[in-house]
Amino acid sequence: MARFTALCAIILISILQTPQAFAAMAADGSNPVPSTGTNPAPKAAKPKVVAPKAGEVKASAAKQDQPARANPPVATAPTAAAAVASKPADDKSDGSKPVETKAAPHFASLRPDKVFLRSGPSADFPVQWVFVRRGLPVEILATFDIWRKIRDFDGTEGWVHQQMLTARRSVLVTGGIRDLRHDPDPASAVVAQLEAGVVAAVSHCNPGWCEVKAGGYKGWINRGDVWGLEPDEIIP
Repeated sequence: MARFTALCAIILISILQTPQAFAAMAADGSNPVPSTGTNPAPKAAKPKVVAPKAGEVKASAAKQDQPARANPPVATAPTAAAAVASKPADDKSDGSKPVETKAAPHFASLRPDKVFLRSGPSADFPVQWVFVRRGLPVEILATFDIWRKIRDFDGTEGWVHQQMLTARRSVLVTGGIRDLRHDPDPASAVVAQLEAGVVAAVSHCNPGWCEVKAGGYKGWINRGDVWGLEPDEIIP
């Protein structure tokens, strides 16, 4: 009996000496987590992907009065449109002479949202295509008075009025998704990613990189990932 009494006394003393923290832990069922003194590293933010604007780049002349489709047209030969008797609004001339001093071939960009591409250097020639992408880079192949023969990335050629072009430079992203980097260095941080078909305004170009702006993002892209530059062209 004495031995049993002593054992009960030892158990009671052990319970009374238990820290209050043990009781609180038992009440909420939580387990203590040791602190390492450091916070886990945050996950790197995924770069924003900039997609090309919806709508086609150019429409067949037979469909110039119809709204643009969501998908680009298939590269097939267009049906020749009948010659128009009156000059369209974007073919009107103010009688001014060409403003370019650079000999063809060289690059420019489309000025308005709608540009008629004709089969010859006159408003009397039929419209073959209608470009519906403002800022699209094109290559000027030849000049005739106030008309310019141009070629786009797909190889489509035709004539446009000089007022439909601007000297402001742009490039077209080609291939797959391309990285837009903070500096002209392959190890530099990625600012955004540009999908094929994105038109980007150009600020500067060196032999390996171009500083561009697209979708509200500005950075450097490898010049081999874009179309709209002359070989070895430098844009200061």
